[in-house]
Parts: sequence; C-alpha cells; structure tokens
Amino acid sequence: MSLLARFGKDKSGNVALMFGLAIIPVLGLAGAAVDYGRASSARTALSNAIDSAALMAARDAQKLSDADLRSRTEKWVRSTLENNERATLENVTVDINRTSRTVSISAKANLPASMTKIIGEDTLEVASSTQSTWGTNTIELALVLDNTGSMASSGKMAALKQASLDLLKVMQQASTETDQIRVSIVPFATEVRLDAKTYGDADWLRYGVKKRNSNQSASKSSWQGCVMDRDDPYDSSDAGIVPKDKSTLYPAVICEQSTLARIQPLTSNWTALTNTINSMTPVGNTNVTIGAAWGLATLTPGTPLTEAAPATTPRLTKYMILLTDGDNTENRFGDNQNGIDNRTKLACQSAKTAGVNVYTVRVIEGNRNLLRGCASKTDMYYEVNNASQLGPVFKNIANQISQVRLTT
Repeated sequence: MSLLARFGKDKSGNVALMFGLAIIPVLGLAGAAVDYGRASSARTALSNAIDSAALMAARDAQKLSDADLRSRTEKWVRSTLENNERATLENVTVDINRTSRTVSISAKANLPASMTKIIGEDTLEVASSTQSTWGTNTIELALVLDNTGSMASSGKMAALKQASLDLLKVMQQASTETDQIRVSIVPFATEVRLDAKTYGDADWLRYGVKKRNSNQSASKSSWQGCVMDRDDPYDSSDAGIVPKDKSTLYPAVICEQSTLARIQPLTSNWTALTNTINSMTPVGNTNVTIGAAWGLATLTPGTPLTEAAPATTPRLTKYMILLTDGDNTENRFGDNQNGIDNRTKLACQSAKTAGVNVYTVRVIEGNRNLLRGCASKTDMYYEVNNASQLGPVFKNIANQISQVRLTT
C-alpha cells in the first residue's frame, strides 16, 4: 500500500510524458520551416525557368507558329527546371496573344515533402507565372506650336523652327520600323488652317459663319482652309460631329491669317514634317484653346482627322507638346482673357482624359499657371526665359519620348 501511495504521489515522469506528447507538433513545425525553405528555393527555380522561357518565346514569336512556340516553351521550362531543382513539373500553360504581342506562361511543380510528412503532407505545390512582350512600342506625337505675331520677336520663331527640326531628327533616328513614330504639327494663332483642296468637301465643315464685327463669310469655292472655334462646348474637345447639328461642325471662315502654316496630320513622312516646320510664319493673335483642341483632333481617329490609331491600340503612347509665348487674346466668341483661359483648361483636360501625355512650354511670356496646369505632370511643364533655351528643352523632351519606343 505504501508503494502504491508513493507511486501516486511521484511526479518525476510528467516532463517526459508531456515532451512525448508535444514532440510530434514540434517536429511538424520544424519540418514545416525546413520544407518552406525548400519550397521557396523550388519556386525561385521555377520562376527563373519560366522567365527565361518567356524571353526565348518573345525572341522567337515572330518566327514560329503558335503550336511550335508552345511546344518549345514547355520543353525549355522542363529542361531548365530539371537542371536546377528536384521538383517535378506538373503542368505548363502558354498563352500567346498576337494582337497585344504577349506571351504569358504559368506553371506548377510538386516538391516531395521531407519532415512535414510527420503531419501528413507528402508533397508541396509551388506555382509561378510571367509575361513577356515582343516588338517595339509605337508613338503618336502632336506638336502644337504658337505661330502668333509675337513669335517674331527675340528670335523666338527661328529658335522654335530649329528646335522642332532637331526634335524631328531625334524621332526619325529613334524609329526602327515603318510608322513606329508618327508626328503631327498644328501651327495656331486665333485659328488653324487646313489644306482647302483636301478638306473643302468634308461633311464636318460649316460654311457661312461670320466673324465678329464682319459681314463676310467663306463659301466652299472661296475657302482658303481657315477654321475657328466650334460652338461651346465642342470648342474644347474632340467630341464627334452630328451632320444635322450645326453646333457640332467646324466653322470654315475667311482667313484672318492667310499666311498661317497648314496643319500636318499624323505622318512618318519626315520630309513633309520638315516642310511644315519651315513654312511657319508668325502672324496674328493668340487662342491656345484652338491649338490644343486640334492637337487632340490629330491624335484621335474620328473626324475631322482620321490618321490616328485608337487609344486602346496595344503598346501605343500618345503625346502632345503645347508651346506658346503669350496670353490668350482672342477667340471666335469675343471672350476676355479669363474666359479664353477657361476654355483652354477644358481643352487640355480633354486631351489628358483621352490618354494623351501633355507637355507644355512657356516661351518668355504667357500664363504660367495655366500652362503648368495644362501639363500632365508638373515636371512636364517647361519655362523658357530665352529663345536659345528652346533647343535643349525640345531635345530633352524628344529623348524622353523616344525612349518609350524601346522593347519592354
């Protein structure tokens, strides 16, 4: 009886008993830590395998059929993974999109468990995915350039021409494929000017519009290509026309600035672009709104100008460089400067809403706050205090834009 009593009171074996009960989860946690490290290593190996396969696929996508490209990509992943890790590849999925020029790869692999088998885990699954692209980006750029009379002073027009020509050279040299980079040019004053022979019969034109303080209006036969602001609110956007609604049409008017250079729609014809720059002449007052609105018109595919690609085109980026040297002074409606500035703000916002990246350049004079607000970002606004600074500014912008055309 005394022996039984002592046995009942003896607690010396409790620790061993508790340790025995706890050893299984402890080993399981330790094993999980070990196997987690192995799984992390396997996932890295799998990611490296599919990343290298994706680069190979992007390189060969234009030379192989979809079937051959999928087969080659899967073999690449399997051979690469076998050389780097004991994990067994379960499956590889290769998705080829020739519209967006992408190759998407996802893969799963099984890794035999080690110590986590204690808690019933026999295998560990790892997965990874990646995507690559092939080809090059494309760019559409609108140069919206103040051609008003004030540009004749302080050597501004000569500096603008040279800076623009230098920018065109950068764009041309950066273009490695046909139409990879296309540029439009919109010289503006209080109006813009089109080629009358090309657009005279367009259904989006509205003849018979008289200017303020004038009884004269242009007819189709006498029109020289000049266009003023559309009716509010269409003057500050590129909203489509409704032929039966005159307020949506573009007013064809008698040219107030008959020597104003014509708009050059988007093109990669570098000779035509050079000729447009060389033809620019400073004349007339300032209406930045119409410049911004027509800059946007050259970058959107609908009427009045249809050369632009849709904004949803894969790997396409659109830009506008808006340059002026003065305050808004005159529009079709006789608004004061504040009124025209408000229309300019709306036109700039329309461009940004349409996905256009807007640079603005103030040359010596002009509404600093307006132009800074028009730019897509604060660092996309430039202030030039001397005409000689235009060259470096345009070169800087050109380099920024041309870098986007590189393969990503």
